[in-house]
Amino acid sequence: MPSLVNVIPNETYQLVLEFERKEFRLFDASIARIEKGWPELAYPQKLKNLTFNEGRVVWPGDRSLDADYLYVKSRAIEGRTLQNQVLRVSYKNQAPTSQHPSHHVYGVWLYPFREKLFEVGESIGGGHADMGGSSSLSLAELRVAQHWRDHFELSGCAWVVPFVDEVSDERALLNALVKEICRHEGIPDPNQRVN
Repeated sequence: MPSLVNVIPNETYQLVLEFERKEFRLFDASIARIEKGWPELAYPQKLKNLTFNEGRVVWPGDRSLDADYLYVKSRAIEGRTLQNQVLRVSYKNQAPTSQHPSHHVYGVWLYPFREKLFEVGESIGGGHADMGGSSSLSLAELRVAQHWRDHFELSGCAWVVPFVDEVSDERALLNALVKEICRHEGIPDPNQRVN
């Protein structure tokens, strides 16, 4: 079986697996949740809290899946399906604002397999009457965009700014950000109530 080169969680409870020779496959976490009896994989923050090496993907609590299992249980993806894979960096509701009393959400997403890695946007009002919008930006475009640092701050991901400022290679930046997003998912939210 080929070795894992990269693992990127997406926003639909799946892992995008890159194997040797640029072979991309999509693994649905519900398979392991059912077959292995791991209900925690139904929670995005727990699914994303992973590390990997060429032979396996590992989660806290002695949970791991080897590359052979992942390869057999996944399906090949390419083209538009691959390009549409997205990973949320962060989003945050800043309401009330002058534009809306209860829904003014800023967000940042990564599209790892598109020419333009970053998607930055706002949602004002929500639902069918939503105002706002979003823009797709390459690393070079992001760096020259006005107020991008403010947008990242408002989105709740100011921690990304030093990475964008310091890492010049877009692929290296992507890998660093995905690793950090996965690490952040394991950090408890200080504002979350624990019963």
